[in-house]
Amino acid sequence: MALQPILDFSAYEGKAFLNSYVCQMSSRHIGAAVRQSPVTGDKVNHIKTTLSISIAALAALTALARAEPAADVQLPPVVVEGATIEAKPIAKPKTKVQEVPVASEQADDTPAPKKIKKKAASSEPVKSKPVAAAPSAEEPSEAEINSAGTSAQVQDSNGIAIDKVGTSVSVVTSADIKNQQIRNAADALRSLPGVSVSSQGTPGTLSVVRIRGAESQHTLVVIDGVEVNASNGNGFFDLSNLTSEEIESIEVLRGPQSGLYGSGAIGGVVNIITKSGKGPFKITAFGEGGSFGTGSGGAQISGGTDRAHGALTVQTTHSNGFNISPLGSERDAHTLNSFAFHGGVVVFDNFKLEGALRYSHKDAARDGFDGTAAIGGLAVANDDGSTLSQDLWTGRLAATLDTFDGHWIHQWHVARADNVLKDRDATFLSFSNAEAAINNYGYTSTLRIDGYGAPMRHFLTGRIEGQDEFFQQPTFDSVERNRSRTSAIGEARGEYFDALYVTGTVRQDWNQVFDDQTTWHAAASLKVPGTVLRLHASTGTGVKYPSFSEQFGFFFGFIPNPDLKAETSFGWDSGAELTLLGGKAVVDVTYFDQNLENEIDTKFLPDFSSTAVNRVGESTRRGIEVSARYAVLPGLTVSGAYTYLRARDDAHLEEIRRAPHSGKVDVSYAFLDKRANVSLSAIYNGDMKDVAFDANSFDLHRVTLDDYWLLRLAGSYQVQPGVELYGRVENLLDEKYQEVFGFQTAGLAAYAGVRITYEAPAVLVAAEQR
Repeated sequence: MALQPILDFSAYEGKAFLNSYVCQMSSRHIGAAVRQSPVTGDKVNHIKTTLSISIAALAALTALARAEPAADVQLPPVVVEGATIEAKPIAKPKTKVQEVPVASEQADDTPAPKKIKKKAASSEPVKSKPVAAAPSAEEPSEAEINSAGTSAQVQDSNGIAIDKVGTSVSVVTSADIKNQQIRNAADALRSLPGVSVSSQGTPGTLSVVRIRGAESQHTLVVIDGVEVNASNGNGFFDLSNLTSEEIESIEVLRGPQSGLYGSGAIGGVVNIITKSGKGPFKITAFGEGGSFGTGSGGAQISGGTDRAHGALTVQTTHSNGFNISPLGSERDAHTLNSFAFHGGVVVFDNFKLEGALRYSHKDAARDGFDGTAAIGGLAVANDDGSTLSQDLWTGRLAATLDTFDGHWIHQWHVARADNVLKDRDATFLSFSNAEAAINNYGYTSTLRIDGYGAPMRHFLTGRIEGQDEFFQQPTFDSVERNRSRTSAIGEARGEYFDALYVTGTVRQDWNQVFDDQTTWHAAASLKVPGTVLRLHASTGTGVKYPSFSEQFGFFFGFIPNPDLKAETSFGWDSGAELTLLGGKAVVDVTYFDQNLENEIDTKFLPDFSSTAVNRVGESTRRGIEVSARYAVLPGLTVSGAYTYLRARDDAHLEEIRRAPHSGKVDVSYAFLDKRANVSLSAIYNGDMKDVAFDANSFDLHRVTLDDYWLLRLAGSYQVQPGVELYGRVENLLDEKYQEVFGFQTAGLAAYAGVRITYEAPAVLVAAEQR
């Protein structure tokens, strides 16, 4: 029995169930034992591999630069919302004269139709053939798209054009998610530059994300402005609780971001924005089924303008699953039900209320790690019939006051995340549960100062916020642990001559139970005049306060340490972006360098008990990130990414579950007047280290998890307006691979479904423009 916590500890990163103290820890706490185990040399010549890939990329880049540009092809604009703390102004109704094309019934090769002019404020009917719908309030006009394929004049209320952001950012849009038929947030993040995902088998089991080689606790996940990491008492967020149907976009900000976001943003931030409902009134229903007895269905109601909008999404998924243990025949099922609402209303012309509410409930089977199942003498997951359930609530309400015609913006917000986690361990006939919550509230003020004739603008922002955290384990006692924090943040951002964009942010945290901390972040983006080159760089510090589990956890054999110090980090990155073929292709190469100090680790004691301690040494993460997008032809887009990562702990050992080489290629083709779409995604994950236990001696061994390719083929066809058939094949090569040692993953699988949409007839002038 005394060895069970160690076994669980090696097998389950931040284990979602609570049968021992190790359930609350991540793989970083394996370090104390791993560092004492023998290590074999790395047989992969990283320099040679990186050199070969660089030469291939250079050859492809040269060919791309020489290619003839295709007509009428442009990469869509990309906007980032989470790169600053600015309070955004209220979007104003458009009053300019719009040019609306008359719909043509002629063939595609006939001359372009003439345009008619109509004032937006007029209610006079158009006496002509049916007209095309007015542009969506969320989409910039064609004139607003610059040659770099980004939006140069996008309203501030929609965020900031990505070429104005010095921070290294990747954005996954709802269109990307739909084309590739991604069904959960974890799969949407796989192999983005600098990003890795670890999952313990099925989509219902624990899935965590790491950025630039940092730990899962060092990736802060934010959903509609609500920080969700601290709501489970562990410090990480389990992405298996989040489906993709409600997601509008996912922003990945790489590098230390604690100056903006506070604790947990050491490796980076995953900022998830759900659908707000702006656009025509729509009712959508979908259903699908496929391998492993999987069935999924849901509905969404959305619609509105900048004045009033909302989106309501409900969804349910059930799968009989497969056996995540390499041995036995038990199928590990899971069910996930979710509800999400996001909307807003302009009460007065200068006052808006906006809110988001989300709930999810998950039931899942899991396998234990008791040492009774082994392959090659190494312990693997064992069929034991254990289960877990989780309830997650998140909500946020914000009020925005727009004064002096958008020059001075005020915003008040209140947010909460609430998590209840229950576990039944069949092997040891135990039951445990944990309840955690986090409240956040604050006031933000942003002052915009224009250049008054000069092509420059400045944004000065101040924020004061408070945070209260709660944690309880009713199974062990009725004591509620709590702690609070007050923070003050100041930010200055400048835009100069449509070429240089700089941002600086400083945060001061006053903590109730930890030492006070000061963190900062700075970034710059420079479009080199007269060239296709954009230079970008960012630097900053990060902090991660100890989790409730490390401070107060009640687990078998674990001694909590309330005197732990915060983990700290410093990092920087620098990159160059090339825009080719008049905005039809963009290539970016970024180098990053980051450290970690005061790492919280586990110290094992002679009596098999353990405690949490701060290590003295420094861990390092360095690497190169490459990303590219190319609009080859109308409807045909190719994108790719590659990451080289060198992550070492303070004993100079390669960090586990972090592949030195990873990448992906996506190809998407829309045809038949965009009624049909075919998408092919290829994800590569190189060899990576993990740890395993000897089933007899319980000694730790470092093992290598083999590399693998995951291919996903997806297609859809609109058989008639409002009726779409779709299908996909996952793991097309039927790869046998593991992301965590001892846990099986899904083989070849196929799914098919139908989506039915009712959309209200388009109108020429939106209600907000009358």
